[in-house]
Amino acid sequence: MAAVNKDLLQQTLRGYAEVNEITAMERAASLARITREENWAAFQALYEAWKRTGQKAGGDWAALSEQRVADAIAVRRVFELLARHKGLL
Repeated sequence: MAAVNKDLLQQTLRGYAEVNEITAMERAASLARITREENWAAFQALYEAWKRTGQKAGGDWAALSEQRVADAIAVRRVFELLARHKGLL
């Protein structure tokens, strides 16, 4: 098993932190600009989507949580495969 390139890992984590900071600033700026009407329209659109799909599925929050975990595991596996392919693991 190959060693992890610590410099590359640290650089990647710093990049993620920077992207997270930029995203948070953009989200705050976007929320500061949104009107009540736009906010209500977004809520109504989400509610309508839920009525068509989520409600029919029983609105099962546990199932949604399990799906999120499964998705996270799948993404982790893809990153692990990529790291192995690049010789980082």
